[in-house]
Amino acid sequence: MVNQEKVSDNQIKDILVYINGLYYKKPIRMMFMCSILGGMRSINFRSLQVHDVYKPDGTVKETIDLKSDKNKGDRTAQYRVNQQLRKEFEDYYGYLKSRWKDRFSEDTYLFTSQKMNKPYNPRSIYRIFSSIYKKFYIHGGTHMGRHIYITKLINNGINPFIVQKLVNHRSVQTTQRYYQQDADLLQAAVNTLKF
Repeated sequence: MVNQEKVSDNQIKDILVYINGLYYKKPIRMMFMCSILGGMRSINFRSLQVHDVYKPDGTVKETIDLKSDKNKGDRTAQYRVNQQLRKEFEDYYGYLKSRWKDRFSEDTYLFTSQKMNKPYNPRSIYRIFSSIYKKFYIHGGTHMGRHIYITKLINNGINPFIVQKLVNHRSVQTTQRYYQQDADLLQAAVNTLKF
């Protein structure tokens, strides 16, 4: 079942303020940004390693190309990095280098559990995301960011077929199910009709 709950820009800003007060704010914020700014599934961002996101000189790649072992359905995936997500990744690079110090390498995972350099368990990520959304009376989990990403792109006039490619869906019908409508959008649509 696809979640049809609408999340406003103000709610997202409030969530980011809340995350900045958490103990593990840097990795949680970065995971959240991978979801809402990158459209990534949790399986994608949980297993990101330095070499997936950063060039050898530490600059952020234009696209994140993931092999089938880091994606759903034994398929490769590609995610494009926009300017805001690039800035988040640039800031996060400094955090990673200071956290890992001499153990930092191209194989370092971006998001690790308490077990050193092992990716988060999917259930742990879901609990983190759902507890944050719950604080704002939003019923959602790790996949909510994809809903937000898809809805924002379509509301900004991006063709659904392009959005389909950006989120690595096999069909545009899947992408359309993620689109979150609200009463204001529906009313605005019918108000465009004049004879």
